[in-house]
Amino acid sequence: MDLKDKKCIPCSSYIPPISVEEKTKLLSTLGDGWELTQDGSRLRKSFKFKNFKKALEFTNEIGKIAEEEKHHPEIHLGWGHCDIETWTHTNDNLLENDFILAAKIEEIFKRLFPS
Repeated sequence: MDLKDKKCIPCSSYIPPISVEEKTKLLSTLGDGWELTQDGSRLRKSFKFKNFKKALEFTNEIGKIAEEEKHHPEIHLGWGHCDIETWTHTNDNLLENDFILAAKIEEIFKRLFPS
């Protein structure tokens, strides 16, 4: 099953982070531009847009999916860009949920802004 078709699993207590090998494997399934940051404990991508309105439209769609999945990324919005950073706060690291959310965000981008 593709990551974008999975659902985030709520976690209310500490769950050990996934392994470096698993992070690398899951990262390879995402679109270009996603990267591991902060010693592999964060997942990040910067999306570029022609103007603020398009970046805001994208941001609002991310907000909807984040609420549905109950998994909320950090979103940094500005003129012509939307930077996304996600991690699981209960373990201050990455779980599969973060990659599921990233895959869903990637799908939103493709739907709103087809090549």
